Amino acid sequence: MRFSFKHNWISKYSVLLLAILLFALSFVFNTLYTNRAAVTHEAERAEAYLKKQRKSFEEIVRDTALTGRLAARNESLEDFSKVYKQHFGLFIYTRADDFSLPEMKFWSQQFAAPPDDLLLAADGEYFKKLSNGWYTILKHTVAAGQERISVLAVVPVLSEFFITTDYLPEKFAFSQSADKRVKLSGKPTDFPVHGANNQPLFFLEKKTSSAVPYNDLKTVVLRICGLIALLIFFHTQAAAATQRKNVWLGTAFLLAAFILVRVILYLNPALLNFRQFEFFNPAIYGSNIVQRSLGDLFLNSVLFSWVILFLWFRLRNNEKPLENFSVKWKWIAGVLSLLLLVNGLFVVASVIKSLVADSKISFDITNFFSLDIHTVAGFFILSCLSLSYYFLSLILLRLIYPLFNGREWLIYFAVAFTGLLLLTFRSGHGNVLFYLPVLVWLLGYVWLISRRQLLFRRFRINIAGALTWIFIFSVSIATIMLSQNRKVEWEKRKLIAEKLSVQTDISSERLLSIAVKYIDDDFLSGNFSRFQSEAESQKIRDSIINDSYSGYLDKYDTRLYVYDKDNKPLFNEDQTTYESLNTIFTVQAKPAETEGLYYYERSFDKFNYITRRIIKDTSGYKAGTFFIVSNLKTYSRDALFPELFRQFKEADLENSPIYSNAVYIRKRLMTHPGNYPYANWLKDDELPAEEYELKQNGDYDELWYRAGKEKVVVVARKRETMIEAITLFSYIFCSFLFLMMIVELISVIAKTGFKYSGLRKLLQFNIRRQVHSTIIFISVFSFLVIGAATISFFISRNKQSNSDKLSRTMKIMVNEMEKKMSDHSTFDDVVKIYDSVTNSGLQKLVDEVSDIHGVDVNVYDLKGDLQVSSEANVYTKGVLSKKMEPLAFYNLSRLRKVHYLQEEKVGNFSYYSIYAPVRNDDGAVDAYVNIPYFTSKPELRQEISNFLVTLINLNAFIFLVAGLIALFITNRITNSFSIIGDKMREVKLGKTNEIITWNRNDEIGELVEEYNKMVAKLGESAEALAKSEREGAWREMARQVAHEIKNPLTPMKLSIQYLQKAINNNQPNVKELTANVANTLVEQIDHLSKIAADFSQFANIGNSRAETFDLHEVLSSLTGLFGPDQRTTILWNAVPDRMIILADKTQMNRLFTNLLTNAVEACTEERPCLIEINEVLKEGKAIISVSDNGDGIPEEMQQRIFVPNFTTKSSGTGLGLAMCKGIAEQAGGKIWFETTPGKGTTFYVELPLAENMETRAD
Repeated sequence: MRFSFKHNWISKYSVLLLAILLFALSFVFNTLYTNRAAVTHEAERAEAYLKKQRKSFEEIVRDTALTGRLAARNESLEDFSKVYKQHFGLFIYTRADDFSLPEMKFWSQQFAAPPDDLLLAADGEYFKKLSNGWYTILKHTVAAGQERISVLAVVPVLSEFFITTDYLPEKFAFSQSADKRVKLSGKPTDFPVHGANNQPLFFLEKKTSSAVPYNDLKTVVLRICGLIALLIFFHTQAAAATQRKNVWLGTAFLLAAFILVRVILYLNPALLNFRQFEFFNPAIYGSNIVQRSLGDLFLNSVLFSWVILFLWFRLRNNEKPLENFSVKWKWIAGVLSLLLLVNGLFVVASVIKSLVADSKISFDITNFFSLDIHTVAGFFILSCLSLSYYFLSLILLRLIYPLFNGREWLIYFAVAFTGLLLLTFRSGHGNVLFYLPVLVWLLGYVWLISRRQLLFRRFRINIAGALTWIFIFSVSIATIMLSQNRKVEWEKRKLIAEKLSVQTDISSERLLSIAVKYIDDDFLSGNFSRFQSEAESQKIRDSIINDSYSGYLDKYDTRLYVYDKDNKPLFNEDQTTYESLNTIFTVQAKPAETEGLYYYERSFDKFNYITRRIIKDTSGYKAGTFFIVSNLKTYSRDALFPELFRQFKEADLENSPIYSNAVYIRKRLMTHPGNYPYANWLKDDELPAEEYELKQNGDYDELWYRAGKEKVVVVARKRETMIEAITLFSYIFCSFLFLMMIVELISVIAKTGFKYSGLRKLLQFNIRRQVHSTIIFISVFSFLVIGAATISFFISRNKQSNSDKLSRTMKIMVNEMEKKMSDHSTFDDVVKIYDSVTNSGLQKLVDEVSDIHGVDVNVYDLKGDLQVSSEANVYTKGVLSKKMEPLAFYNLSRLRKVHYLQEEKVGNFSYYSIYAPVRNDDGAVDAYVNIPYFTSKPELRQEISNFLVTLINLNAFIFLVAGLIALFITNRITNSFSIIGDKMREVKLGKTNEIITWNRNDEIGELVEEYNKMVAKLGESAEALAKSEREGAWREMARQVAHEIKNPLTPMKLSIQYLQKAINNNQPNVKELTANVANTLVEQIDHLSKIAADFSQFANIGNSRAETFDLHEVLSSLTGLFGPDQRTTILWNAVPDRMIILADKTQMNRLFTNLLTNAVEACTEERPCLIEINEVLKEGKAIISVSDNGDGIPEEMQQRIFVPNFTTKSSGTGLGLAMCKGIAEQAGGKIWFETTPGKGTTFYVELPLAENMETRAD
């Protein structure tokens, strides 16, 4: 017994124990990962990573033949591939003797080159900071005769660029998540990373905790699983409470448990630490203290849906959920339901509005690539809330309708009054006008539900009803979102216009102000002498630019101009004179907000910054002049440099291909990026009278912004109202379908009890589900196939277009360079060394081609060294080394290809890069030209976006039409089968069975024809069978009657024979014997009479006379009849209401007489006989149970207990319980029993109440 109790307890609370275990494990993992062990773990991973790279390097070094081929540049493609695929860069240098400098002969990567100080260092392992990060450098020297070959491996450890962006992050090479936990330490710590000689290479230390701590993936997964297990436990407990008590108590428990969980998470957000995810970032969405973030709204929506679906699945078949409640509580529940119905819709509508208007979530569904995971979550939340409100409204209306029985028009008045009352309390709120249409929608929604014959019954859920309501809700939500989208998009356009109208860049001014304050007069006076040396001048210029102006290098080209006291230039980058800069500063420039910083307009819409400092010596005399000029860059969207150093990957709205903007100054067009046909100049009547005006020009909407007396900004966008509405509807409709599929899947799995056998049984779909599943699969599969194929085509076409464009640009560049070389004898015939004159001419040519075609251009010499670049910052800032990409160099130098196109990567930034050789008049290669090409693909994305929008709309339409067609087809097929099934169920022997008339010659017609043949044959067989059954029944009846009569006749015969013998022998007690024989004969005659009565009653069960009476009258008389028996105690627990039934009263008396007689006879002599009669009224039916405390019915007899002629007694006809079953079924009820060996048996009789029967008849 104790073991059984423990087993039941563990089984009952197993899910809770699992939740506790998962939470405990998550905290253990988190503890292990946040203390010293976590840093130790990262150090071990770093050592394992370095050991693996060291092993690969040693394998290459041991292969002296390979290193020899690499040093001689006669390696095979297999040799090159073996080295190229390594995770480190391999560099090979050669030295002719000890006095010569090492010369690089081979390199396998472009991201970094070994520093010069290591080329002459001893062999070993070094940890160095290079221009773009920290590296471990392995060096090994191999002697090859007089020549020495130095092999170096540059192993990346931590990327650390001069500027950190999304494309150029700071991350460790040995772990994707280590940068969130640890960092490099500048001093020894307890967490060293050892090298080959077991000496520390570098040290790690734990990062200080941020405002929002980070948890590793294991911890997060365990906590989420623990939360789900806890919620499932609450669900199972609520379900158990529903079975024990009632559905309202179970739902209240589940709701209270979920609210408690959310309150705990609100008060202790670190418990699950969801704030570490962007999904829970309030900056994306935050409405109030409850909906703090999109993640919180998502959780609340899921839990709300959980509770509503829990309640719905238990009340969907109960149209009178408050049937057993008093009138008072019905009114209270009805009024509360009315308030909840109206206010619930207001809440749902406000959430829909808030998601669009008050968040950074993009719902610009016509621009597919502007959507992200937050958009998907937003659509899921909207579907979740709407679906939940739909089911909630069905439940609430079941509580409201009984209050207005027969006066349904009052419901509309009550809903309108309640809505206006709630809005009265919000009269000071700005959204009152928004809620009025919502209230009108609710009235229409209630009207639709109240129409019983509109597609389906009021509360019945079927496929047609589901599609109809999904359609209605999708249209409604799309309408709200469309109106809010318009407002949001209008505000975005206003921001774009304001941004374009600003003359100065405030954010850049702030960055420049820091630099201006840092580069003060004292700094310049103390370092002015360094500008007078060419080498030192370049160093200090680079230092100033990199340290002070790197924050806005993606927008401005900053140059330093230094002049001596005579205004002569000191090693400036170009020939700009002192007079020109001084004129700009004194005449054109205007002071910015920052002291010492000035701006001037290069053209009406372009502005640059300039700063001037006059440097004085210690005597106070002028020592020189210092200018800092920041010129606004003009880039093509295909150029590499501006995109690489963009702080964020997302494109600016003003640069989006969706918008086309123009700036007018003094009525004349100054800028107009895009293809929109703006007017060259404006008329007076075209100038906007207000600050903002909306104008329509054909298919475009134009926002006109009057930024001042002389400046007007216009932002245009194509008007796509219809396509936007259809697309929005499609997204929401598909979201609803997806959510319905999830709910249905969870419901199916729950019904199986998570057992494979049950799931396998449910997967055996009927015809209706098979057709629906097939159509759904075909729709989804065709969507995926067509979408993937078309997008692949677009990408392939775009790639080919880019390749053609690059090839054309490369061809122009090569032709121009070959012409330039032909004119100027650019290269030395022997050494091929570039001089300063040649580089100056090449630089000009490269700059021209770059400006014309909007691309970056690099020129490499035959050794793979960079000589000229149109945008050298990528290389001077150390993002890449100045060596040519090795694979491209191999293809051009060794494989002698005329051009080579490949995809390259810097940090997280991928781009295309094309290379081609430059030949002289003799056809010999003199240089290599490279064009890196960033394909931001705005046109491609817009093209794919338009296609996907069209495909989604088309697929949603096809899905809707296919669903209706499938519904029509399945209904037609199943209706045909239903007709055949109904006819087959009506087939009975002994009656005339109707044939089916089918006029179509199809598969169903063949089935009908076979059915009609079967009915004809069945009629013939029925007559023969009826005759045979009648004869068999008479024979069985004769046998049974003969057997039952023979049993009492035998003792009667024996008694008379004994009496006759006694008379013949003149026995003295003849008189006494005569009396005994007489009593025996009377007893046996009574038994014969009972047998005759039993057979008569069994034969007359079908001949009943139905009448309406109170069943309590029958039970009362029977308890009074059996009550006087002192050995028997009868407990009758009657319900207070009358139990009016429609049945044969005499037969009901026989039914319960037999049950009570059997109960008394089942009692044993060992204990007093206790018979209990209980009554229950449930759903229009009366359930009466008769229980005894006997020994129960043996298991082997339970299957035949209602079979005629079967009895468990030593005597009797075996017709009693068979007769009870017949009487119950004749009255429209049923009878069953439950028995426990050794404890007793309970017989249940279920009978329909007369009121319910009359209702069903009506």
